[in-house]
Amino acid sequence: MSAGQFNGNEIQGYISSGWLDAQDKLSNPRVSDKEKPQLYKGGSQTKDTSASAMGYKKGSTMANQKDFLDELRRQLREMSQ
Repeated sequence: MSAGQFNGNEIQGYISSGWLDAQDKLSNPRVSDKEKPQLYKGGSQTKDTSASAMGYKKGSTMANQKDFLDELRRQLREMSQ
């Protein structure tokens, strides 16, 4: 299967080499913590399990200190009247 001007094998090789490089840096004790890549641990392994895939947490506020979903619901109600 091709993607743009790349074939599947090239894409898979590129992704695999990047993954292996990241794993090597994570397990190498000579690499400082600042230089190590951050490893994503999703699902129940995260500290805040109330967060959704979109990063929304109940009680999250916008810059104006209003809850985004509550404000969206209010505006949709106003539009439908």
